[in-house]
Amino acid sequence: MSTRRTVTLQIGVWVSLAMGFLLTLTAWPTPVEAQQQACATISAVAGRVEVLPKDQTAWQPARLGMQVFEGDEVRSFPGGNAELRLPDTSTVFVAENSRFAVTKLDFTPQNQMRAAFFHLAVGKIRGIIAKAAVALVQARQNNFAITTPTAVAAVRGTTLYGAFDPVTNQTTFFVADGVAVIRDLTTGQTVTLTGGQIITQTPGQPMSAPAPATPAQQAQITAAAQPALPGAAAVLSASTVVVVPADVVLVQVAPPTAPAAAPTITVTPPPSPPLGQEVSPFR
Repeated sequence: MSTRRTVTLQIGVWVSLAMGFLLTLTAWPTPVEAQQQACATISAVAGRVEVLPKDQTAWQPARLGMQVFEGDEVRSFPGGNAELRLPDTSTVFVAENSRFAVTKLDFTPQNQMRAAFFHLAVGKIRGIIAKAAVALVQARQNNFAITTPTAVAAVRGTTLYGAFDPVTNQTTFFVADGVAVIRDLTTGQTVTLTGGQIITQTPGQPMSAPAPATPAQQAQITAAAQPALPGAAAVLSASTVVVVPADVVLVQVAPPTAPAAAPTITVTPPPSPPLGQEVSPFR
């Protein structure tokens, strides 16, 4: 074999090895790609809505396509609202005069939900679990939860509305369809809501029994926006708004021991400092 042919073959081998190495590198997700898998995307926004990235102090205007990561906060001012779409197409809608934090986002590389937790500090949000994820939720293979300073709801169905009024310190949960397990963080009391039922919880008082929501109650909590009140901006900007760190919110739903047994929730209660003279987003 000639020297020229030998060199050509060697070059060909090295090129093939290099291409294989590059293909191997591109087959593995980069840290940026891995991070992008665990984020929500703003799919709709109206009016003034802002996002506070984790460990930052400057709020940024929300815009279509903007990514929201674990540890970020979202606030909506009077007349503003937004929808966040999760990797599995589940959605979280925030009404006006509201503020919440994304406390945990954990999804597989195939965009299947492992855990999605949101902490509502003031106002109202709605969570809709994608139909493809409902079976996993019902099988206790993943968790979708909404917390407030006083209660937590682990969703076991499709649609849940949550509201928190910092003036009265009252949490309201309404299940449009499916099931949600509600736990009072003050007493540890746990109840199960089914489709069409509503419940309220106020510290120092027994949690209300699950009851069918009246048309007026449904209209109030499912309205696309909350009435604006003077001083709402101060509530949204307050540095004392309670935010539950992702490593504190631990919602674990145990499989029932019998078909009729209700699931239980184990929650590490977050600290709840006073919110000061805050103004309710409700009339």
